[in-house]
Amino acid sequence: MRTFGSIFLLATIAFARTEFWAPVTPPRAHYSIDIRFVPEPSRLEGTETIRFRNDTARPIGRIALHWYGDVLRVRSNGVAAQRSPGKQSVALFDLPRDVPPGGELELAVEFGAPWKLNPKTSSAITSFLSPRLWWGFGTLDDYEVRLQAPDGYTVATSGRYDPAARAYRAEGVRVFGLFVGQGYESAEADAGDVRVRAVFTKAGRPCAELLLKTAVDVIAFYRERFGSYPHRSLAIVPGMDSPAGGYPPASALVVVHGQHRMAERPEAFWRWIAAHEIGHMYWGDHVLAQGPDSLSWLMIGMGIHADREYRRARGITGGTGALQSNYVKGVIKGLDTTMDVTAEQESAIPWDFNNTVTHGKSAALLDALESVIGVETFTNLYRRCLKEYAGKQLGWREFQRVAQIESGQDLHWFFEEWVRSSDSAAYRVAGKQCSPAEGAFDCRVQVERTGGMRMPVTVAARFEDGSEQRARTERLADLDELQFRAKSPLKDVVIEPDSAVALADAPARERK
Repeated sequence: MRTFGSIFLLATIAFARTEFWAPVTPPRAHYSIDIRFVPEPSRLEGTETIRFRNDTARPIGRIALHWYGDVLRVRSNGVAAQRSPGKQSVALFDLPRDVPPGGELELAVEFGAPWKLNPKTSSAITSFLSPRLWWGFGTLDDYEVRLQAPDGYTVATSGRYDPAARAYRAEGVRVFGLFVGQGYESAEADAGDVRVRAVFTKAGRPCAELLLKTAVDVIAFYRERFGSYPHRSLAIVPGMDSPAGGYPPASALVVVHGQHRMAERPEAFWRWIAAHEIGHMYWGDHVLAQGPDSLSWLMIGMGIHADREYRRARGITGGTGALQSNYVKGVIKGLDTTMDVTAEQESAIPWDFNNTVTHGKSAALLDALESVIGVETFTNLYRRCLKEYAGKQLGWREFQRVAQIESGQDLHWFFEEWVRSSDSAAYRVAGKQCSPAEGAFDCRVQVERTGGMRMPVTVAARFEDGSEQRARTERLADLDELQFRAKSPLKDVVIEPDSAVALADAPARERK
């Protein structure tokens, strides 16, 4: 009995299936997709071939596919792959044979899914064009997509159309998306070697033309400032009815809402939102969010910083300041604005965490960091992260590490207060005096910390002759005195005249 038991145990071990595991750096995959949109009964149907080389040190015997549809059949190197039983959020398939290190895998996939157009807009958009490999976080992959849609339908994708191959091509993209609409028009323009395509309704044409023109200018600006642009195409498509902003549903594909109601917003708003959404093509799409396959507050904030630089260069007002005001309002309401929360914790938050923290506080944090380490150092940090983390995951702790290397400063205090606490920065002028002295005026200004966060803040002393002098407070001081010598008496004192550090204070919060 012992002998048979031992033989059975050995046999079980010898034939055990390699469990699903995710490499730190997954292999880059190539997707060749043939897909068609069928209006009746409103479906996406197609086939695809997924190829990759196992460049890891471990065999791969089980793969996961992310797909929402009702048809999914997979063959691995010509042999049917068996779907793992049980309920999973993604489809697990056991490969007929493990793919050894250095081995190549070719998956032949048949798929289908219901995909109904919105009856109000006669359009639909998806970031799940076809089943794709799932590793638990974003990856950059290559796509070649042949798409069929009936006459009368306008399409936009994450790829650039290649007439010779009759296919849309995209290299190094996180998500390949698709827009299909009936009764829409389109226009194109080039930003260097980047083809920009705008899809719009007749009523939305004026706004789309402005967005198209702005996108060309934005891409040229970003390329000059950051050294490159990550995609060879960009599609801008309409979204919901209200002119409330936009979002990036996929790589090289952005939605801008309410284009047919252009007159309800100033031109500066539309130019800002174009720059804002295009900024996401760098952060969260080219540089990947650490953790779940979605944009994180750091990726959002870095994208906002990109559009801020564009607005400053072009003299466009609004945008980031409005986002930061959402954060300030949240602090005044006494909301817990701690940024380092899990997805489960965030889902339980009853108020608008996205606008208050993910967008608002992230923008405020990066502006404050720039104030602490200096503009030149922050620019070097920004470019370094963009270069070193292209196609890789970037989390806030890695960002802190690079910030400390670039600045030569210990920034633990900064990130602990901004990321891991709900404290806010608040300071007030506690006193000021000015007295004549040898043909000039000696002025003293006392600045008191009233918020829970300790930050160095910039103080502007403005004098009656129109001149201005600036100084910085000591971060560790609860009450600091700044001295100025001027030719005329002191007229006014302003803390953070450029709003580099967002100032707010919850009334019930005590100082530390």
